[in-house]
Amino acid sequence: MSEKKAKRGRPQRLTPKMETFVDCYFANGFNGALAYEQAGYSYTKDASNEASRLLKHPKVQELVQERKAERKKDSDLSAEYVIQKLIAIADANEADNPTASLRSLELLGKHLGLYKDRQEISGPDGEAIQMMEQKTQENVESFKSKLASLANRRGPGKVTEFPKPAGDGSP
Repeated sequence: MSEKKAKRGRPQRLTPKMETFVDCYFANGFNGALAYEQAGYSYTKDASNEASRLLKHPKVQELVQERKAERKKDSDLSAEYVIQKLIAIADANEADNPTASLRSLELLGKHLGLYKDRQEISGPDGEAIQMMEQKTQENVESFKSKLASLANRRGPGKVTEFPKPAGDGSP
């Protein structure tokens, strides 16, 4: 199969309209529907679906990836650059603008991982978890007691009694 023809006779090369679409796609902040219309494709209610279909075209994807790589390469912005700027801001504004200095130090601290979110695991009302076991046991005993008193209202022998737990030692 030649590069010019793909399945169902569609061209596998990039048309000028496709190139314009990619240009508009980048110019409009990656808004495919708007880029689709600005590139001169015929108006449709489903411009976003058509743009999505166009973005899946192998040659369009290739051009978008190339443009993204160029953009990244052209950008001087890197983690090291940001860190150096934050350090400069912290140093320069220490006396004149302590808020800016503190904010830049805070961002540097976050980058270094100095502020870890810690979550304390405890029982309700901040109690220790061991206390939870004791309270649960007390709640179970209270529940059993209430059930037994309800059973006694009907009279002895009409309701089966709860079995006594083994080794409990209670009367």
